[in-house]
Amino acid sequence: MGRSVLLLSALTLTASAVNYGSNLAFARILTPGSYGDLSSLFALSVVVAVPFAAAQTRVASRVAGHVARGQEERVQSVVRHALAHLTVVALLATMVYCAAIPLVDHFFHLQAIGPAIASAALIFATFLLPTLQGTLQGLERWVLFGLVGLCVALARVVFGIPWALAGGGAGGALGGQAIGILLCFGGLLWVLRYHVRRTDNAAARSGLRRRPDIAGVVAGAAYIFFAVIANFDVVLAKIFLSARVAGEYAALSTIGSVVTFLPAAVAVIVVPSAIKAGGSARDRSQVLRISALLVSATAALAIIPAVAAPTFVIKVMFGARYLSSTSGVLPIVCAGGGLALLYLLVTYTVAIEDHRWTWLLGIGVVLQCALIAAFHGSVTQVAGVQAGVVLILLIINELWFHSLLPWPRRG
Repeated sequence: MGRSVLLLSALTLTASAVNYGSNLAFARILTPGSYGDLSSLFALSVVVAVPFAAAQTRVASRVAGHVARGQEERVQSVVRHALAHLTVVALLATMVYCAAIPLVDHFFHLQAIGPAIASAALIFATFLLPTLQGTLQGLERWVLFGLVGLCVALARVVFGIPWALAGGGAGGALGGQAIGILLCFGGLLWVLRYHVRRTDNAAARSGLRRRPDIAGVVAGAAYIFFAVIANFDVVLAKIFLSARVAGEYAALSTIGSVVTFLPAAVAVIVVPSAIKAGGSARDRSQVLRISALLVSATAALAIIPAVAAPTFVIKVMFGARYLSSTSGVLPIVCAGGGLALLYLLVTYTVAIEDHRWTWLLGIGVVLQCALIAAFHGSVTQVAGVQAGVVLILLIINELWFHSLLPWPRRG
């Protein structure tokens, strides 16, 4: 895993730097209220589209399994079937969101309805990409996988920032990213044309008619629950706090997201590694624990400077307007580090099809919503609740599910 992790991590780190650099630009271009709109709508789009991250992991698992068994011809059937199926679901889900735009505008107290409309394009674009990303993941084409992530991040700069500067506001930022994702999808279709060419129409027709199975629904639920835990704190802050304070929390959440997704490359690589381990619980546990060590070490690169100099981090990243949120840096980076480990566990459990673990995240969603609804007096309090919920979930996992520490398991 080491060489692959280093290669993909370099590209992922670059993409993260570009991605969060664009967030800093948006924080300075937009008012705190508009930046709160952008962050909450982006969080909503992630939650809505996240079942397709489960599809990415399942496609990657199946492709990796076929490649390991030398069944190259079956990869094409998997890709065409999944792409046809998910395209239909993407269209239906986007139509449902469009019908709900007035509700989104009302409950999120948006400055204008334009960003909510732009989110529809972002949701649809985000739905399309995971099937092809899962194919790259299963084929272990790590350089191309990392380049796709970098191109998506660059799209926010190339399209989103000029659009926002031209008066598009938060809607311009969201619409610009949607354009970039669609361009990346078109490029991937060309690169993977061998796997999606029209020589297996039966698989595509089957995918168009396919209904989600139990395994797919449970996998989707796992990613949905994680996305809610990782992003819904921003949405709840938008609902319970004033527009300005919600914008300050959005800035804090951006710092937490840096910590969460800095080690994302490790979770990507764990899928084929777990599949190659086969049915050996010991080998799979070793893969998970090595991955957890790498995730923790990578996340620490962001946690340590944030804890050591929180005021400096806030001022450099977002400017003096956000300094009142400095006390929330410590709990939010702790939450981000815990979420990085939870994301690894989500990917791992979906890959090995451990459906019972999903219920743990369901408990986390209930805890998050209930506790933030009860305790939202300041951005620091909301961040503290977020960190507490993540810690509880990791402790429960350690005691009853997939231990990340190398102590003997109870028989």
